[in-house]
Amino acid sequence: MKLVEGKLVLKEAELDYVKRANMNSSPTVAGMFLLHMLKNNNLEEDLEHKEHDVKFYQDCILAYRRKNFEVE
Repeated sequence: MKLVEGKLVLKEAELDYVKRANMNSSPTVAGMFLLHMLKNNNLEEDLEHKEHDVKFYQDCILAYRRKNFEVE
């Protein structure tokens, strides 16, 4: 999962998690939910050492809500 110039680029498996996280009302809560789902399901490797924080996942949710995403 990555953001390229504001566009969310993700894999099919990640899309399912983004859809589930998006059900939360606020982008911040949805971002935290997405972060923990990916971490618990080992889809993000080495989350502890990545520069991605809740803000990154919040931006991912916002891009998804704007329908500004692409599945690889």
